[in-house]
Amino acid sequence: FAYVDPRQVRWAAPAGAVVNGASIPRAFWSLIGGPFEGRFRKASVVHDVACVARERRWQDVHRMFHDACRCGGVGAAKAATMYYAVYHFGPRWRIEERATVVAGATRKERVVHDETPAAPTGAEVSAIEAYFVAHEVAPETIPALAIRPASYGSP
Repeated sequence: FAYVDPRQVRWAAPAGAVVNGASIPRAFWSLIGGPFEGRFRKASVVHDVACVARERRWQDVHRMFHDACRCGGVGAAKAATMYYAVYHFGPRWRIEERATVVAGATRKERVVHDETPAAPTGAEVSAIEAYFVAHEVAPETIPALAIRPASYGSP
């Protein structure tokens, strides 16, 4: 199946694709549920596929996950919490395009560097949960929150 996001980008999950829930940080499973249950199951599948393929920027992949969650009926607060979890603690990568010249011919090479952050501590997960219970958080603000981990207690 496939999901088409609000920007009209198609995210496919072809039959036989590797789907193991690993793109959603395990530390958050007790808070938001496992990746194969609830209304975000389909979002989890396309997110897993995109995280394995690493063909698009990780930031775009994680935003797609939020949008697919909302499309699947996940409430705004839970979707924002899930987006925060994958944005701040989920898979990250940097794509580098290299060009090499061999015998006069230019060859392009794509190198993907893993930059996945460390898993959150239990205290961080608890603080994040408390923050999202107390605050209504627009998805557009999640990246700014994700780059300032000291902001759990205040915006």
